[in-house]
Amino acid sequence: MSGSDDDSPEVTVLEKAAEWRMRLVDGDPADHRSADAARHLEKLAHELRALRGSPAWTEYMAIHNFLGEFGGLADFSLRVQDFNAAIGFGRWADDGAGYLRALIEMAKETLGSG
Repeated sequence: MSGSDDDSPEVTVLEKAAEWRMRLVDGDPADHRSADAARHLEKLAHELRALRGSPAWTEYMAIHNFLGEFGGLADFSLRVQDFNAAIGFGRWADDGAGYLRALIEMAKETLGSG
């Protein structure tokens, strides 16, 4: 992992999901699917890190802040956790931009406007 202290929580969550997948591989070295998912989660974290400050990131942060003001962050966080756990196992984001779009859609759905 290449995380730093100034990483966004979204990057940190992706990296933790990758670490969890790698622990599964440690327990079962034949679990190539988890190994592939872990590498992809790390890739998404790296790409998401590079998107900070982009228009999509600004949109996401506005929706995220709105969720915080109206008590929707707990539900949203659970959705993101479930999404991350399913990457490589029925769910997918091609790249960091696609992952960010997925976060935006989940946030909108949590608000009831997606």
